[in-house]
Amino acid sequence: MSTVNIEIKRKDELTQKKWSGGVTTQLAIWPREADYAARSFDWRVSTAVIEEDSSIFTPLPGIHRHLMLLKGGIELTHKGKESRLMLPLADVEEFEGDWETSSAGRCVDFNLMTAEGYGGKLSALAANKKITLPTPRASACWYALYAVAGLTAELRKDGRFARAALEAGDFILISYDPSEKSEIELALNRAAADIPAVCAAVWREC
Repeated sequence: MSTVNIEIKRKDELTQKKWSGGVTTQLAIWPREADYAARSFDWRVSTAVIEEDSSIFTPLPGIHRHLMLLKGGIELTHKGKESRLMLPLADVEEFEGDWETSSAGRCVDFNLMTAEGYGGKLSALAANKKITLPTPRASACWYALYAVAGLTAELRKDGRFARAALEAGDFILISYDPSEKSEIELALNRAAADIPAVCAAVWREC
C-alpha cells in the first residue's frame, strides 16, 4: 500500500482550544504547516463542543463549511436565509463561511472547511459494511475518519491490508492518489455501535 499514507492520531494526542461558544479540537489541516488562526489553510477537519445555549459562528470568508452533529441537537440559523433543526449522525449542513450563522442548543459537532479549489463531503459510516473510498476527478484525495465508538478499521488495496483498533475520539487520515485504477476498500468491524464513525472525504479539484 505504498501509494496510500495512513496517519493515526489518538484522542490524547489531539489539541483542544477554547472558542466563543465552547471547545474545538483540530483533527487535521492542510497543508500540515497551515495556520488556522491566520485563516491560511486549504482544508481543515475538526470537532467542536457547543457549550452555550446560543452561539455565533466564527466568520470565515472564502471558506465553504460542512457540519454534522455527533451528539445533542441544535437549531442552525443563517441570517436572512434559513433555519434548520439538526439531529446527530443524520443531517449535514453546507454553508458559506461569510454567512452570519448562529445556533441555539448544545451539541458536539464534526466540521469540514474547504477553501477554493477543494471539494468535500461529510457522512456517517455504518458498521460491518465495505466502503470504497471515493475517486473523484481530482489531483489528490484525503479520507478523514473520526471514531465515535470503539471499532477495528481495516483498509484493503491490491490484496494487501492494514488494520487499526480505535477508541472513541481516535482519528485516522488516509491520503491517496485518485488516479490509480485499483480501488481502496475500508471496513469497520467489531464495532461498539451501529454507526461507530464519521468521515470527511476531501479532494483537490483538477
